[in-house]
Amino acid sequence: MNEMIDTLRRDIESGVYAPGSFLPSEERLAELFDVSYKSVAKGLDQLAAEGLLVKIRRVGSKVVKKETVHFGFHDTLYRDVDLAALLDLFHKEHPHIEIRPIAISQNYTHDTIDDLLVSGRFDVMMINQIYYQHARERKRLNVLEPMRLSDDTYPFLREELLVDGVSYARPLVFSPVILAYNPEHFREAGLPEPDSGWTWERLLEAAAQLSKPNGRYGFASSFLSGNNRWPTIWMQYASDSMLSPGWQPEAEELAAGLAYCCGLMKAEGVVPSFLSMLAMQSLFAEGKLSMLMTTYFLLNGLGDKVAYDIAPLPHITKPRTMLLWIGLSIHRKTAVPEAARTFVEFMTSREAQSIVRRNTLSIPGSAVADGASEPQVYKPARYNLYREIIPSYRSQRQYGLRYETTEAMRELLQLLYSGLIEEQELRVRVAELLGKQDTERTASGS
Repeated sequence: MNEMIDTLRRDIESGVYAPGSFLPSEERLAELFDVSYKSVAKGLDQLAAEGLLVKIRRVGSKVVKKETVHFGFHDTLYRDVDLAALLDLFHKEHPHIEIRPIAISQNYTHDTIDDLLVSGRFDVMMINQIYYQHARERKRLNVLEPMRLSDDTYPFLREELLVDGVSYARPLVFSPVILAYNPEHFREAGLPEPDSGWTWERLLEAAAQLSKPNGRYGFASSFLSGNNRWPTIWMQYASDSMLSPGWQPEAEELAAGLAYCCGLMKAEGVVPSFLSMLAMQSLFAEGKLSMLMTTYFLLNGLGDKVAYDIAPLPHITKPRTMLLWIGLSIHRKTAVPEAARTFVEFMTSREAQSIVRRNTLSIPGSAVADGASEPQVYKPARYNLYREIIPSYRSQRQYGLRYETTEAMRELLQLLYSGLIEEQELRVRVAELLGKQDTERTASGS
């Protein structure tokens, strides 16, 4: 039997039996290899489990082509969606398709994003709101396959993905930016826990009271190391017209938002902003930090290291928070389109989304899977908060800054925080950047 298996495997892989062809009948195989019908059946079952053939009842054993899908992703996806469990299940259900994960660096620039999109080195690529915004602005969406959104896609994700009625990605998970806090610290200090009525001034008052010299900080946020924290503060400053067609950001509002972030970073009881996001996360997990501006994705890294809960972000005038999402796209020039589609459809299926729901704190992009069960890992008591604050979600698309402008604004925030520019110069530079953006947008017709 082993000789039969080895011979058939070698003949299939070398092309003696081409994809789509049939092996000799079981009777003929029994005769050729001098084995019993039972051994033939067992051997063919093993080859089928390896993805080399499919057994069709009353027809025979059909050779299939084993295809490889190159999947580009951030390695945080192992944490955010329990990627290892999903890949294991996919390979069991589709043994003729091999998913080859290839990690993408998260230290991206607009040039590296361009390269990722157009190079074609990935058949399927993880995409997020930053990549998608960049692809829109650079008119790169045409390198991706149009994809039908399922009926159970959240309306706010549908709005983010549709471009002229077409989506070029399928949503996998999403998260708003939220506040995580340590209830025990609040009880010790005799303070009420954060709620939806909190302003940033109220948070800073609590941070000052919660902090302890050489032992604990009150609050932390990575305003300087990413582009989904400081824009949240600015969006709380911006006028309601940000949702209307043709809305353009105001320089004064934007400069005020950046200055407000700078004030938050310099307040009493706040973690020094030169620390990385992961360092702040570690402080929180060790009980050395009382409040952390974070996401559901990052909560997956806490586990049960610390007893914590979550709350909506404090507000300035109106409650608003940044919407982050992760999806999957297929490269239009993939050599394995059917296999790539099979993988994306699996990852966004109710089965896979339910695994994400059970094994992580990330929020599935499927509203049906979202309501199917609760996470089986440690979760905060107010885990379902994200449902209550949906009206406060705002996105990269809505706040009207191009990718390069967003990066330049963060650099201005770094200069302001470092004392290398004053607020007056900040306002001038912000106005110049917005003017440059308008000129580029007019020239590109976007």
